Amino acid sequence: VIGSKETIKLLKLGKVKAVSYASNIPKSLEDDLKYYSKFSNVMLIKYPGSNRELGAAIGKPFSVLMMGVIDTGRVPPEVLQSFVTQEVG
Repeated sequence: VIGSKETIKLLKLGKVKAVSYASNIPKSLEDDLKYYSKFSNVMLIKYPGSNRELGAAIGKPFSVLMMGVIDTGRVPPEVLQSFVTQEVG
């Protein structure tokens, strides 16, 4: 799921397993993200680059401030944790 509104909406519903967000996220949005992630024990992954870099990293031609991971597929959580700074809510 791409986008702040949709990601936070699904986070509130407990439908995401992890959330990745760009390092240039506004403080108020990051505070909301951390607040809601605590209730679902969702892994937060802070991407070290900007929203433009995050968009490029996932192959999108536009900036992506935040994205929610609904299904990690065959990727173990340890792999997700190893490639960026991570926080658990």
